[in-house]
Amino acid sequence: MNVYSKLLPYLRPYRFRFVQAVVAMVVVAASQAILVLMIDYMVNRLMGAASPPNPVSLRVREAAHVVAAHLGPLGDAAHRLRSAAAADAAPLVWVFIVGFLTLVIARSIAAYIQNYLMSWLGQRITQDLREELFRYIHVLGLDFLAENKSGDILARVTNDLNTLQSTLNFTPLYLIRDSLSVIWLLGTLFFLNPRFAAFALLLIPLVSGIMVVLGRKMRESSRQSQTLMGLIYSRFQESLQGMLVIKAYNYEEGAIEKFREENASFFDQMMRYLRATALSGPLMELIGAMILSVFVYFVHREIAAQHMTPGDAAAFLFAFIAASMPIKNLGKLQSEIQRGLASGERIFQLLNEKPNVVPDPAARKFTGLKREIRIEGLTFGYQGREKPALKDVDLVLRLGERVAIVGPSGSGKSTLVQLLLRLYDPERGRILFDGEDLRELDVKSVREQIGLVTQDTVLFNDTVLQNVSLGRRVVTMSEVEKAAKIADADRFIAELPHGYRTALGDRGVKLSGGQRQRLAITRAVLKNPSILILDEATSHLDSASEESVQAALDRLMEKRTSLVIAHRLSTVSDADRICVLNQGEIVEQGTHRQLLARDGLYRKLYEIQQSQPAAEDVAS
Repeated sequence: MNVYSKLLPYLRPYRFRFVQAVVAMVVVAASQAILVLMIDYMVNRLMGAASPPNPVSLRVREAAHVVAAHLGPLGDAAHRLRSAAAADAAPLVWVFIVGFLTLVIARSIAAYIQNYLMSWLGQRITQDLREELFRYIHVLGLDFLAENKSGDILARVTNDLNTLQSTLNFTPLYLIRDSLSVIWLLGTLFFLNPRFAAFALLLIPLVSGIMVVLGRKMRESSRQSQTLMGLIYSRFQESLQGMLVIKAYNYEEGAIEKFREENASFFDQMMRYLRATALSGPLMELIGAMILSVFVYFVHREIAAQHMTPGDAAAFLFAFIAASMPIKNLGKLQSEIQRGLASGERIFQLLNEKPNVVPDPAARKFTGLKREIRIEGLTFGYQGREKPALKDVDLVLRLGERVAIVGPSGSGKSTLVQLLLRLYDPERGRILFDGEDLRELDVKSVREQIGLVTQDTVLFNDTVLQNVSLGRRVVTMSEVEKAAKIADADRFIAELPHGYRTALGDRGVKLSGGQRQRLAITRAVLKNPSILILDEATSHLDSASEESVQAALDRLMEKRTSLVIAHRLSTVSDADRICVLNQGEIVEQGTHRQLLARDGLYRKLYEIQQSQPAAEDVAS
């Protein structure tokens, strides 16, 4: 019910179409009951048999006579038609044929309407859910992405959503239509023979109990199989992204073996689900056949004792067989429902995740840095780690100042960047922009004033123009070309097959590392931020590319407050101030010369890096 209640808001905008579909289902379901009554009447009239009295049918027929008596001329016409039919069965045959064809045509039209509308609703609700999932993934913080496998997230927004779509397309259709069909046909059975109908009704709890037990098994197996499908997606993704390393280390067999184990687990879970699914259909058929055999025996006895007419018997058996089909469909539907519920639980589990950073709609806009960024007592730790990534960090970045953050790997440099962008909120301490707490400022307006260039340039499978103008709704070509010139990217862009309209492929694979970095710098220049963050922006480049990119970065940092995260100390020697981080704490501050004059961590790191080229020369 939790999944159903969460789906209702997505159905509410389309409730009118759903009502139309339900009306069509009512017509389809009622047509079967009407057909049963037509068969009963037709067989009895053709064979000249009169139905023995039973309380239900007598009351219904008496009510019909009362209604006919009050219809005036219409009642007289109906009486004449009955008299003619009693005198000669031939006109009755034609009435039956015309009525039968009319009923079938009406049922076919209603069936088309219900099928089309339910398919439309399933597609539309799935479309809305897909958009909501994509939007919500962008709302969630980096902690969610760090704690969940990307393959599992992908499985939820693809495999689980496709399963839920299939359930939405067919489950309401079969559930409502076939349930209505069973209700109508049970009512018809009571009209024809209340004793037999009561016996059939008593069997429903038995059948329902069996289906509930099977349903639980199917739901749990489906949930486990969907989880394992997420692991399989993750394994595919890891191999595709890490194929170079896999081949370089001859790890093909190891990767294949891990995949084989997970694929075998998925097979086992799916077989548990399929066993329960395969059992439900034959089990329902067996129960139905046993009940039908009992009915045939008792119907034969009733006809022999003249307690039931042949028409009533034929109609009763036809109604029972007609009811067995929707009951069987409902049994088969159980597997689809359980799969859909399992997938729905996984989808809404994702939508129930709470973002770690919740923007305040009433927060003040940040229009650009005027004085300084002040960090006071900043402490932050990642979930699941004992030691904090940053501990009691105090730092001031003044307007127009170029401050470098250096230190060993894992010292907290990138964490500081993420906190400045408010991708996380600190556990203790605060970050002040011109004296205002970052948590009290509109986070989007803050990020609009921060330009970011990282060591791993993220490029999307789109054109050069779209990649460099991220976040800009309106941009002119002259602005883009000017930014590319500052970033020293204009020349190589001009050499591309379609210039700025060239598609870059997945993750920009058609470009070199230096070209990707220059596009990242173009992106930052075009944004024209008041604050600039460079996170290891040249760490993956060779010497020639680094020199060109560093020159572009120097032009980008002019007249901007810049925070430079660096591993290569030679790239920050001209910074106004250098802060040394170690195990989450600032242990030294000063200029390049001041820090070299001390016998501290900075000097040790610098000497190690200075000795590496010499060591490489000796090795070569």
